Order: sequence, then C-alpha cells, then structure tokens
Amino acid sequence: MKNAIFKSIYTIIVFVVSVFLIGHFTNVETVDMTAEMGKATFPTVTFDLNGREVNMLHGYATEMEVAHMRGEIITTSASRGVSFKLNTYGEAVTNLKFEVRQVSGNSLVENSDITDVTTDGDIISGKFQIKDLIDAGKEYMLVILADVNGKTARYYTRVIWPENQDSYHPEEAISFALNFSNKSFDKAGASEELSKYMESNSEGDNSSFSHVTINSSYDQLTWGNLNITNHTEPRVMVRDIQPQTSIIGLEYQVTQKTEDGSEKIYNIEEAYRIRYTSDRIYLLNFDRTMNYIFNADISDITDNVISLWITDPNVSVKESDGGSIFAFISEGRLYVYNSNENKIALVFGFYDEENNDERDTFKGNTIHILSVDEAGNVEFAVSGYMNRGEHEGCVGNAIYKYDSQLNTIEEMVFVPSTLHQDIVRAYSEGVLYVSKGGELFIRIDGDVYMIDLEQRGQKKIIENLSEDRYSQSDSGSIIAWQDESKKSVQIMNLSTQIQSEIKADAGDLVRVLGFMGEDLVYGMVHESDVHMDRMGTTVYGMYSIHIVDSEGNVLENYSPPQGVVTNISIEDNLIRLSRAQWNDGSGLYEELIDDQIMNTLKKEVGSNFISVAATENYKNITQISVKSNIKTKSLILQTPNMTLYEGSREVEIKSDRDFESEPYYFVYGMYGLINVYDNPADAVNGAYNAPGVVTNDENQYVWVRGNLLTSNQIMYITNLAENYENMTAEDSTSVCLDMILQHKGISVNAKSMLEQGESVVDILKNNLVGARVLELDGCPMEAMLYYVNQDIPVMATLNDGNSILIIGFNDLNTVLLEPSTGQVYKLGRGDTTSLLENNGNHFITYLPGISN
Repeated sequence: MKNAIFKSIYTIIVFVVSVFLIGHFTNVETVDMTAEMGKATFPTVTFDLNGREVNMLHGYATEMEVAHMRGEIITTSASRGVSFKLNTYGEAVTNLKFEVRQVSGNSLVENSDITDVTTDGDIISGKFQIKDLIDAGKEYMLVILADVNGKTARYYTRVIWPENQDSYHPEEAISFALNFSNKSFDKAGASEELSKYMESNSEGDNSSFSHVTINSSYDQLTWGNLNITNHTEPRVMVRDIQPQTSIIGLEYQVTQKTEDGSEKIYNIEEAYRIRYTSDRIYLLNFDRTMNYIFNADISDITDNVISLWITDPNVSVKESDGGSIFAFISEGRLYVYNSNENKIALVFGFYDEENNDERDTFKGNTIHILSVDEAGNVEFAVSGYMNRGEHEGCVGNAIYKYDSQLNTIEEMVFVPSTLHQDIVRAYSEGVLYVSKGGELFIRIDGDVYMIDLEQRGQKKIIENLSEDRYSQSDSGSIIAWQDESKKSVQIMNLSTQIQSEIKADAGDLVRVLGFMGEDLVYGMVHESDVHMDRMGTTVYGMYSIHIVDSEGNVLENYSPPQGVVTNISIEDNLIRLSRAQWNDGSGLYEELIDDQIMNTLKKEVGSNFISVAATENYKNITQISVKSNIKTKSLILQTPNMTLYEGSREVEIKSDRDFESEPYYFVYGMYGLINVYDNPADAVNGAYNAPGVVTNDENQYVWVRGNLLTSNQIMYITNLAENYENMTAEDSTSVCLDMILQHKGISVNAKSMLEQGESVVDILKNNLVGARVLELDGCPMEAMLYYVNQDIPVMATLNDGNSILIIGFNDLNTVLLEPSTGQVYKLGRGDTTSLLENNGNHFITYLPGISN
C-alpha cells in the first residue's frame, strides 16, 4: 500500500516537472524564434543645389537594371561638378565611389573613387567632378556606391550636364514651388499672388481636401477651415527637367487641431509642373494629396466606425467570409480588426513610433491583402522596395502570413527583382493571387508564374499576357485571356488550374470584356464588323454578348435588336451596352440608344465597407463602417513579431521577355510611374493626358509632353519635295516613305516594295536600321509635333488611301507635304487636327537608334 502511494506521488512529481520543463523550453523556443523587424541600416543620399538639399536617394542592396531605373534627376555645375550629403545614421561607411553610365545601361562612362569628403557627426559631405566624357544636355545614370557594414549600397539618379546655367532652371522652379506651398497656409495674405496661378473651374472637385488640383477653388487650396497648426519643412524632389519645363515634388506633414482638441497628422504630397521663361514662371499643373496617418488612436474609433479622416477613399479592405475579421491598408500599413477578440493589430508597416525616420517612411512599396480567414489569419504581399528588415534595400515581392493566435508574421516567399520598385508595384496591380492550396500566382513581364509557397518551386503557366487582352475576376481566382488573333479565349481557374477554351466560329472573333464578380463577360464579332473610328481606335461591332460562370455554364446570351454592341461598362450587377449602326455613307458607326443587362443576383456588399461622410469643416472624410460594435474601452492593440527561419526563401524568376519583339513603354507623370503599356499608342495617349513622358526598355524618351520650339520645319524634306519630279503621278504612300528614308540617307524603291506586298511598317523597320518604328493610331495630332520638333517626320494615312507627311509647325500652323497634290503648305493647327481626326488619326513615325 505504502509503495503504491509513493509510486503515485513519484508519478505526479515527474508529470509536474515534465510539464514545467516542457513549458519552459517551449516558451524559450518561441521567444528565440521570433523577433522584431530589423532596423534600417542603409544611409540616405541628398544632393546640394545652390545650398538646398534635394532628391533624397535610398540605397539598393543589389545591382539594378540601369535601363529601368528612372528616378529623379540632378544637374551638375557648369564644370560637371556634383555635391552631395550622405547621412550615415550612426553606421560605419567606407569606400565611397561613383559611376556614370549610359541611361540605357549599355556602357560604363566613368568609374572613380570619391576622395573629397568631410565628416560632421552622422553627415558625410562630398563632391566630385565628372570627367569630360559626357555630352551636354544628355541624360546619364549616376550611381554612388558605399560600403555599409560589409554590404555595398548603391544609389541611382539621372544626371545632366547643362554646360551653362541658362540651359535649365531647376533652382527657380524649386523656389517657386516652395513659395507657392508656403503661401497656401496664408489664406488672408496670399490671395492676389496665388489666385493668378490657379485655374479654378468646374473640373475641380472641392468636396474633399484629400485631392486638390490647379482647378480647385482658392479656399480648397488654402486648407479651408481645417485649422492647420503646423507643417514640416518639405523634402524636395526634382522629378524631371526639360529645356522648358520642370516637375518638382514636395513631401511634408501637417498637424491639424480638431474640434475636440486632439491633433491629427497627415502626409502631404505636392507636384508642380512649371514652365520657365525669361519674363515669368508659368504653373502648368498642380496636384496635392492629403492622407491621414492612422494609428488606431481611440479618437479614430467609435462604436461601429473606424475613421480615416481626410484620406483618399480608395482604401483596400478585405474581410473573412463571416465578416467578423477584416484587414485594411492605411498609408502604407496593414491593420487587421478582429471583432471576436476585440483586437486590432498593426500587422505590417515599415514605420512606427520607434522607426520613423526618412528611411522607414519612404513610400516605395505597395501592400496587397490576399486572403483573410475566420481565425483572423491574413496572407498579404509587399511589392516594391524593402525599407528595412531581412531584405533591406532589395526590390521584389514578399509574401507573408499573419498568424492571429500566435501574433506572428512569417515570410512565405520573396521574389527579388532588379527593376525599379515602381515598375514592380505596377506589375503587382495585375495578377497576384494565393490559392487555398498554397500556390502563389504572380505576373512578371507579361508572363504568369505559379510558385509553391511550401516547396518554393516555380513554373510559368501563361506566356505573353498583353494588357488589352486579359481580365481577372473580382477575387482574382479566375483569369481569362484571348490570343493575338482574337480567335479564342482561354479561361483558367487559378485555384484548380483547370483550363477551358471559347472558340470563335469561322469569320468571327471573340473579345474578353471583363468580369461581373466571378462571371466572365465576352463578346462575339464578325470580322467584317471591325472598323476604325475617327480617332483611329479599332471598333469591334459585337453581334452577341455572353456571360458564363466559373464552371462555364451560360448565364446570359444577349443579341442587340438593332445594330451592334461597340463597348460595355460593368457597374456592380449592371452591364451598360453602347450600341451603334454602321453607316456606309460616312464609313463610320453611328451611335444608337444604350441598352443594359441586369444581373438578378445582386452584388454582395461586405459586412465591413468604406463609406464617405460629409462634415462641415473637414468636408468629406473616409470611414470604415464596421459590422459589429467596437468595445473601445477594452480594445486591444497588438503588433506582431517576425518569425525567424533558417536558410533562404527566395525564389528567383528571370524574365525572358525579348525587348526587341515585345517592347514595353513606361508612362511617367507628376508623381512618378503611372503605368506600363505594351502598345506605344496607349502609352503616348496616357502621357498626353497625365501630363508626362514615355520611355522604353532602353530608358530612351519615346514621347514628352510640351517643350516644343516656337517653330520647326524639316527643310531637308521640304527641299526634296521641291525637286521631286512628277510627284502627283506617284503613289502618295510610296512618296512619303521615300521622303522619310531619304531624309536618313537611305535610297530604296518603296513603290516596288509596296507592290510586292510589304507593309509600310515592314519597309521602315527593314531599312531604318536600329530605329524603332511606332504605330500611333488614335493619338492626337498635337502629340505628333513632338517628333517633328526633333526633325522626325510623321506619316498620316487618310481614309481615301492617300498619305501625307507632317514636316513642320509654328504657334498657329502645321506644315504638311501632300504628295497627291505635290504641295508643301501650311494649315492651321486646329484645321489639321480636324482633318486628321476625321481620317482616323492614323500615324506612323520612328525613334532613332541609341548611339553610345
């Protein structure tokens, strides 16, 4: 009996000790296996422009593709000197060097040590002179290199040598922007000065302070009744410099004192497009954004509302199936609210109360919410530049999983890139989806890859996905794309990888039109009903519209009772159909009354959703309407740690896009990159409306808004035309081709080539060696003057089969060569615009090859 008692006691003691030891070591292991995200270690670099610091650069941990690194721009002194400051933030920095490269990345111009440096605390001031190996007025890529804690940090910026200080005027443009911004806080005293630059009209939306433009009211510009009590010194970015115009960016913060006495801090970004003349400075465009820095402060949260105050209402929100958990993104940070546990977590963000310097707050990335489950777990992606942590200074796509119960974040995979972060961010707005089976689908350079998040293997599943030929469902789980011939549509369910096909009948085409939720909308077209409109845009006259679900089941078939469908727009559960009737007389589609298709299944609205509330002093503010009441007094705020792991979770994907056969075009506006296109006409139209510029895969300018000379005429072609014998008897297209090629010193028989079946584009491509031929159908005539300004003729084809050349312009007129009449003549710019619009705006021109 006694032995049995001792055995029982011994068993209990062993059990208790075992539990204690297991619990102890388990807890120790948990602590050791998580940690806070590493702090930023890379220095920042700024440049000195007549005593003013501009263009803060952030370091890259890897060598980047120079041809895809546009960034900001600096001017050297007249003697090619560059002055800079490097803020070490207390880190050891050695071995300072600089490189000068062609912007195409094709060749290295100079590689030298930086020896003229002085140190004052954390600031290293340096200067160097670029050798006499660069051309004045030509952009180059400057790379500053520094060794930091055993790593090499690289800093990229464009640089241009003005040769003399009258070539560009960045200092005057910066002074104007800073003065304009500062005056906006002086409502009473600045009216006369600021009003003369504003173009207040009905295009300006004065309902919210989150976006202000040159068309906004003076009251909107000067902050209304917001009670701004403080603003920080702006950081200055010189985003673009052209001979006549500059784009200047300012970033700063303002503090607003609210009616209840609390203070709200906002991020402000301003962009100025400025034209300098010897007489005065013109403000061509102005844009300002204002966004609240949400901190989950108790004053931001009421019973069933999370207030984001003055913020762009396009806030990303994603909820679990039951709606009890939702994630949202506010100013570059991811939050998750869990109503079941009454907690809100700041899941991810490079900046917080302890990490809040210029490196942490740099806006070089985009967060995407991929999934939210009922347990509160969230999968998300961070696309772009990594400010700090494991991948500090790297660019790519990092996929993370937040575990709500453990309050940890685990990296699943990192896909590095050597492209500029803004290009990676633009790509990430396309295909980026995680299936329930743990596969990531990501688009890189037009191809879609599948990555196993567990094993980290990858394979390409879709090739050459053109922007205008594919669409994704609302959830991202289904993708549909058409081949280049538009004869078939492929549909893939990314969750199952099951693929199906829709084929067009003989003589027909099929077009992907979009998704209504998870249901695909597509149209069928007779090839004979494909025409061009007056603007040069291809119009597909669709004789039927079809809606199918994810299983391929037909939900709706629609055929217009009259005419054809030329376009559709999808709004929630309604499809608006633009209809038209072909007119043989005018050779154009004539509009009919619109029709519509109503989906009987109403589009589901989330339990937690974005709403906009009108207020008296703050105007429209952005809120998240929450499904259930928030217990503010007991609300828990959490910040998770990062899960540590051994080895690497990188998955490297090398793009195999051929830049020659599959070129991309990059449109940059007032805030940087706007979009990436695979069609040059779409890119030029995008930059024309932005306004901005277009570059290609070699960092070469394809098009620039404005900056025209007062007048220009290609006299070589003018003289050729005057001496051209019997021009009117020749085919006008062959004459235009002869003129274009002879202008480049090339003599061929264009007429014979056309008769043998060669196209205009093929003739130009085959003979203008190294040049890039641009088909710019649908672009405005005014945009074509950019090429004429550079002595590059533009050919326009007319509806009657004839062609003309645009070879000159002045403030009032264009100069046209019309082979069918044998004349070179002036025509008013407005009349030329009307003439070419009525003939479809069909333009062909070229870019000369890059010479190093």
